[in-house]
Amino acid sequence: MLPINLDIRRLNVALVGEGPRAARREALLREAGAAPMRVAADADLSGYRIVYVADLPVDAARQVADRAHAAGALVNVEDEAELCDFHTPSVVRRGDLTLSVATGGRCPGLAGALGEYLGALFDGAWAMRLGVLEAKRKRWRAEGMGHAQIRAAIARTLVQSGWVPDLPAKAAASDFSQAENNETLRKASLAGGQASQ
Repeated sequence: MLPINLDIRRLNVALVGEGPRAARREALLREAGAAPMRVAADADLSGYRIVYVADLPVDAARQVADRAHAAGALVNVEDEAELCDFHTPSVVRRGDLTLSVATGGRCPGLAGALGEYLGALFDGAWAMRLGVLEAKRKRWRAEGMGHAQIRAAIARTLVQSGWVPDLPAKAAASDFSQAENNETLRKASLAGGQASQ
């Protein structure tokens, strides 16, 4: 999987299906700025760049996906990973700061639980913090700082401001002990409302 951020406002999006999953998908799309067109399962899909399918039996969903592909669209069929060209991650929005978690369609519930955990860590203040860092970045660029210097300055600002904990500069997942990894997963489970085993 290659994570990318699409400016969904610039793309024609079709949503096929009626029901609670389709309604949730429509709400997610509208929150991202899209104006999805609700279309029937037998509708002409030419002209759409993205097609979401939800609340259809798998055989009907497969037919819609085949027609959408033939029309040149990227397709997402809810809970049918083999029919998807892409997966929509769990999303946390703080202004223009967007955090997402995906599992490649393998365990959407895990993505949701970790998304809730991130939502608790990154509160509404991060929208303002992004603006502060954006202004600093512009000033640093005007002063002639290079990409690596700006990245280091942003990391220092995050730590000095107390916005994030101080981590080693080259921290990698393998640097953390198994106990720390287990504790992180336990907290994520609790944030998702699941009981710890």
